[in-house]
Amino acid sequence: MLKEDGHILRHKLLNVNGIGPETADSILLYAAEHPIFVIDAYTKRIFSRHGYIDADATYHQMQELFMKCIPQDTCLYNEYHALIVRVGKELCRTNPHCDSCPVEYDLHKKGKNAIK
Repeated sequence: MLKEDGHILRHKLLNVNGIGPETADSILLYAAEHPIFVIDAYTKRIFSRHGYIDADATYHQMQELFMKCIPQDTCLYNEYHALIVRVGKELCRTNPHCDSCPVEYDLHKKGKNAIK
């Protein structure tokens, strides 16, 4: 199953009750090693707070932005997503620690590549 074409496998996974885009893409990236970028709540929170995406951007719009801007590479997507999760868990919380944010330096360019 994991050797199947990524688009076909994603479609099959999304047809399983209870599996949504994030879970399907996580299976594709981490288990099947297909280069697809996983979008989660941390990604949406971090990048909407910094103005790169609108808070109401869809999963597909956010994923498209990342896959357009980052070379399609399974290891790179895995590492990038892990770093986003770390920032989300440790810094970009309900009470954020903005002074330690690695994205902080770019706040003055807010919205430059935002999905509107």
